[in-house]
Amino acid sequence: MKITTRFWCLTLIICAFVSTNSYSQQLGLNFNHNPENIDFKYVKKIDVKWIRITPRILDYTDGILNAETDTGIQKIVEAGKMGYNIAFGFRWDFKHRNLAMPEPGSLKEAEYFKTADKLLDRVGEYVDIFKLGNEPNLETIESDLQYNKENKVPLVVFTERLMDHVIAYYKSHPSWKMPEIYAGSFPALFEKAQQQKPGVYELIKFAQNRPEIKGFSVHLHIADTLQIPQALAFVRTIMPDKPIIVPEFSLFRLYNKHFGDKIGASVRGSAFVKKYHLSPDIKVHEWLGLVNAGKVPHQQWEEMFLSQDWYPAHYLNTYYRYFTQFNVVLATYPLLQQGFDKDVKAESASWFLNPLFLQKSFSLNSQKEYYINPLSYSDFTRLLKN
Repeated sequence: MKITTRFWCLTLIICAFVSTNSYSQQLGLNFNHNPENIDFKYVKKIDVKWIRITPRILDYTDGILNAETDTGIQKIVEAGKMGYNIAFGFRWDFKHRNLAMPEPGSLKEAEYFKTADKLLDRVGEYVDIFKLGNEPNLETIESDLQYNKENKVPLVVFTERLMDHVIAYYKSHPSWKMPEIYAGSFPALFEKAQQQKPGVYELIKFAQNRPEIKGFSVHLHIADTLQIPQALAFVRTIMPDKPIIVPEFSLFRLYNKHFGDKIGASVRGSAFVKKYHLSPDIKVHEWLGLVNAGKVPHQQWEEMFLSQDWYPAHYLNTYYRYFTQFNVVLATYPLLQQGFDKDVKAESASWFLNPLFLQKSFSLNSQKEYYINPLSYSDFTRLLKN
């Protein structure tokens, strides 16, 4: 099948469809693989309904964490008891451990599913959305993303067996509600290399064809806002109508692309550098290092980014516009900084620029509270209210 050709042939049809339909979009908070970072004081400040978490299940299988006593998992239980909607699933770090998918019916598969049961014994009652994976196109060894000798993709085989196991688990707890089930989550679907992988195509097709699956999950870490519709339109060529959720989205790729740029390379950037008596050759990552060292006041944060020609101001509005067009029913965004490098290098990961609060880059404000991130906080809270 010529997937790329199919994509471009249907894009115009999809765009015509979505332009005439509007749906109900919801926003929530994403805590990724670290439920221990759920800070209810700041969750309450944002006043969301949804919390999303994807613990690394193999950490529990391998004994690094205890599925029955882990305090991070208890935070999820507390959130559920407080009335928050929970979007939950597991990150299967197979590639990180150089592991192949377990054979169907194997002892290893049984071990994995036993761990899943232990975690669901604690949180299952409170889960509203169950996600069958997290970035499996990046966390699966390449051979398991290809067709095997039975013309099946091991990733899809494992996902189906996980789905069946989760459904059976909930049926064994009839007093609990059955969560909506989503497949995914795939990042980088704007890349042709990802679009052409059998594991990517077949898992979206699986979500489309199986009535047990509510929809599909997509991550949108981008270098250009045009990559948002490119990724979502690709999914719509295979799954035209079912809902999409976006548990993670950011300008991660864009920020990292420009960490090595000179701030003063543009007219506005040059004015910013002169205003604050900075070196004319200072680079973005060097300035961020000064921020993290406590040498830059909070009021400069937004001003620096707005001085850069490459920075898309109010980018959350752009995301939300595309969410509306492509029937993204839920998107979750980080509350607090994670993945933090105090000494920022040109190659450092930029995750710490995204969240709503900048608790690691700045000390507490005069009210002894975390500083907000002006690049995202105001737009997010306004969209949330709308």
